[in-house]
Amino acid sequence: MTDDSSYNLKKSIQKRRWITGLLFASTLLSALLLWKSEPVVQKRLQSASQLDSLLSSALEETGLSSSQLQKHTVRVDSLFSRSVYRVYVAPGYSKTSLHYSLQQAVWPYGVSTVGLVEFPARTLNLHFMLNDNILSSVIIIDDPELRVRQSQTSTSSGQASHEVD
Repeated sequence: MTDDSSYNLKKSIQKRRWITGLLFASTLLSALLLWKSEPVVQKRLQSASQLDSLLSSALEETGLSSSQLQKHTVRVDSLFSRSVYRVYVAPGYSKTSLHYSLQQAVWPYGVSTVGLVEFPARTLNLHFMLNDNILSSVIIIDDPELRVRQSQTSTSSGQASHEVD
């Protein structure tokens, strides 16, 4: 029995040394990657119209047609109004991918997105926020009139194009 317990003790010590070595190696690798990486340059958002421009450009890059996009302005108070975009997509379109594309466009400016899904319609409301203020909103709505058509150019970008039946 003493042979078994000493064997188990040696095996336990060996496992601990192995784990310690792996932790040390991962710490060194993490430090090296952190040291070699370039810092993220935080850009400043100059105005709400700059955010509108970023969102418009990002929406154009997704391959959606202009007939699927609507923009209107909502007056919040006497000093501020907010742009609201309505985006009509086919029921099979990836709203998550669109959300990700829009987030990537505004992230360098410190703008965060909050997404809310309304059920049962599965409408995705994206709110673009800076300093706890909603600057703009994008509402992504399923439109049964549209159908998803995969094309070679859109497949490579991960998005699908749409056409009306």
